[in-house]
Amino acid sequence: MSSRPGQLILEEDARAMVSLLADVAIAGGSHEEKKHLLMERLCSLVGGDYWVWGLAADYDPEAGPAYTAMLSGGFAEEQVPKLLVALDNEELEDMMRPLGREIVATGAQVTRLPSEYDIEDVFGRDEVNRLWKEADIGAPLVCYRPVANNCLSGIGIYRRFGRDAFTPRDARITDIIMSEVVWLHEMGWPWESALKVPALPNRCRMALNLLLEGLSRKQIAAEMGISIHTVSDYIKHIYDFYSVHSQAELVSRFRIGSEV
Repeated sequence: MSSRPGQLILEEDARAMVSLLADVAIAGGSHEEKKHLLMERLCSLVGGDYWVWGLAADYDPEAGPAYTAMLSGGFAEEQVPKLLVALDNEELEDMMRPLGREIVATGAQVTRLPSEYDIEDVFGRDEVNRLWKEADIGAPLVCYRPVANNCLSGIGIYRRFGRDAFTPRDARITDIIMSEVVWLHEMGWPWESALKVPALPNRCRMALNLLLEGLSRKQIAAEMGISIHTVSDYIKHIYDFYSVHSQAELVSRFRIGSEV
């Protein structure tokens, strides 16, 4: 059961939601392709510019999420690495911790507007604001759902930096849609590889996600603000950890996973 407070839905929105869910249900292709279709249509309905759908393995709100197996859409090529760097922030982790505790306590889907989880305006603080402005990405409307293996399936819907905030109507539509696709939350993830991610050191997890986005060593060094030598050490550890020998082989581990 969703924990989103109720709100009346206009008939035109209800019809659009039914159409969206029906089209996703009958669409061909993989679970990944169905996720893309759903998020593109949902963004159109609530006025989102970008979206992310990720899996957090072995979720612990006190430790922060170890996201991987991330799908995304709408971003320019250079934006996703900037988003990953912007998200790697202790202030944001502290801000989201109460929401994580609520998810663990209730075991239910939770959908929230930025105004509901960012009570102290963390996104408005100088360093945090600078990173998100540089990426041209605003604070997201989020929806999280506990899934198998103590994992968390989570989406973020974003607008360009400076656009009007999401509304309760947007959150309600998102909450209803995501509560009706339990099968997509559960299926199509590369479980075997994803479940190992929390065992990696935090900075290696960041390097892993940037590798999965296709960045070179030089690009990873620039995004993380570290030397190429340090990046090479991280990558060697990641390759050894997953018993792979190339970036392409690593990517395939996370893109071709179990569908059950």
